[in-house]
Amino acid sequence: MSEERVEKKLSPKGGLDSVRLYEPVRFEEGRDKAASGKGLKKGEGSGELEKEGYEKGYAEGYDKGVKDGEKETAAKLKRLEGIIKEIEGYKEKKVNELLPQFIDLSMEIAKKIVHKEIELDKDVITHIARDAVKRIEESVEEVIIKVSPADYEVMRAYLNELKEQSGLKNIVIEPQQAISPGGCYIEMRTGEIDARIEEQIKEIGDAVGTATNSEV
Repeated sequence: MSEERVEKKLSPKGGLDSVRLYEPVRFEEGRDKAASGKGLKKGEGSGELEKEGYEKGYAEGYDKGVKDGEKETAAKLKRLEGIIKEIEGYKEKKVNELLPQFIDLSMEIAKKIVHKEIELDKDVITHIARDAVKRIEESVEEVIIKVSPADYEVMRAYLNELKEQSGLKNIVIEPQQAISPGGCYIEMRTGEIDARIEEQIKEIGDAVGTATNSEV
């Protein structure tokens, strides 16, 4: 009972109303509460630091991720550019390899179309001959136009008109088995004019090939 004391309360009558035991606060208990209070504040500070650390780490990680992504994208774009260049080089190589075949095929198709047109239109030879003699000067004394036997009669019928159009007085028409229908071969003392269909198609093919090669 040494740690207890008796607190006396007097009743309004002045008598002893009640007796209550009063236990003083122990020193150890106060120390424990104080320590508990300090621990709480310390915990609160640790939480703030932990939050700041998390946010800082997140920001640094985000920045690193963005930079890594940019590097990866740049590397992929560089690789893509390399692939495009390889494809362009391959395409150019193949075009150069196949171009002569394309031209030859085009010329073969053109020949078939022209020959079919000549079969349907017998007057083709008159247009070819007229364009050919335009290159001849009127001073030329004699002109021999060699044509396919299939075109011979057509050219004989057209001869007088051709003389009037060209101004040439002495024009001779000769059939020639080696010449395909639709074309002609002109001989003069000053030279020749090759207006055969095959030769004209060849000239067109050469012109196409030259123009295409200059663009590739």
